[in-house]
Amino acid sequence: MALKRHRLCQRRKALGYSQERLAEILGVERSTVVRWENAETDPQPWHRTRIASALGVTLEQLDGMLVDVSVAAHRGQAMGDETRNPASGAARPDMLSDLRTFLTSYLTAPTAPAQSLVEVRRSVGRVHNLYQRASYTSVARLLPDVLSQATEVSSRSTGMHRSRAFRLLAAAYIAASKLAAKVGDGDTAQLTADRAATAARLADDQALAAIAAYQVACGLMRLPGRATEAEQVVRTSIARLTSAAPASDPDMLSAQGALLLLAAVMTAGQGNPKEAGQFLTQAEGLATTLGFDRNRLWTGFGPTNVVIHAVSAAVRAGNADRALEIGARLDTSRLPTVLVGRRAQVHVDLAAAVMMSSGDRTVSVLHLLEAERIAAEVVHASVQARTLLLDLLAKERRAATPGLRPLAERAGLLA
Repeated sequence: MALKRHRLCQRRKALGYSQERLAEILGVERSTVVRWENAETDPQPWHRTRIASALGVTLEQLDGMLVDVSVAAHRGQAMGDETRNPASGAARPDMLSDLRTFLTSYLTAPTAPAQSLVEVRRSVGRVHNLYQRASYTSVARLLPDVLSQATEVSSRSTGMHRSRAFRLLAAAYIAASKLAAKVGDGDTAQLTADRAATAARLADDQALAAIAAYQVACGLMRLPGRATEAEQVVRTSIARLTSAAPASDPDMLSAQGALLLLAAVMTAGQGNPKEAGQFLTQAEGLATTLGFDRNRLWTGFGPTNVVIHAVSAAVRAGNADRALEIGARLDTSRLPTVLVGRRAQVHVDLAAAVMMSSGDRTVSVLHLLEAERIAAEVVHASVQARTLLLDLLAKERRAATPGLRPLAERAGLLA
């Protein structure tokens, strides 16, 4: 049975490197690169820094690529059930199998040694940072252990440490909900967000509870027939924060701003661009109060993020020309460095806008290729990008879009 580190191989190909060229850059034999990609050997520690630099990834992202080993498919074979139902390739629920096992193992004791609050805080921060860097496979791999440790530390903490422990538990479940929503699993996104909300209430942390409500809405939006409930969650949460949020609290401002941006995108998709514009204006006011692009509670909220959501809202409203106009002025360099995934997401939205505006598949594919260059898993794992790839494949003209089929292969939609 042949094995393959597909993500490692895909990253090399995305940069246009042959195995020979990468070997030359790293100062090793081509056969060494082949063995790494075939999971026959692991790179030595002194090689890993050079590999990460050559591939333009962090050491944590490289670690995720090295542990992500799967069976190599035969050439031309479609992945999973996609030969029977191509639309099923739009989601990657397989990524969440370990997370789902954890969520349904109610009586399982932690297998790893108990960690301190400081260690759990570091682990929770790491999964959020990996998520924002679009290292979704690494997040999926780490989440069960992080959730287990956060659960354990919350169960044994007392006094002043109890609230801190439940904040960490809420934050860990929020990371799980983000990942589930990103890959299109609404049920898991909603379940983990609900657990985050419970933990946030036990911690008496209103800002975290608001972020959990945001994630509940994201989960509901992934489920058929639940859009009205999602809207109600968002509107109710905004109303409560508007009456309770201190004007100087950056966490509360960021939570409220994130909900307003979600509301803008939702109402735009419902054919109400005027109200969407009102939500964006309110969010812009909060971003101005905040002062600059921040990342409080891992929201990424700030002035630039408001503009990014203006692009998304225009796409959802079907106003492609408006989305492209805003996108042409957008400067994502002001975002915090960690928000790699959000930078890539802009190009996914612009790819959709180009398709709506002119049907120019060449430019649309170029935007997706740029998104992949910035953060490959935004294209390979997110349900929005994979759905767009499937649409492009259905209308494929190979001469006009030579990069489309290799991109779809790297995303696992073709093998």
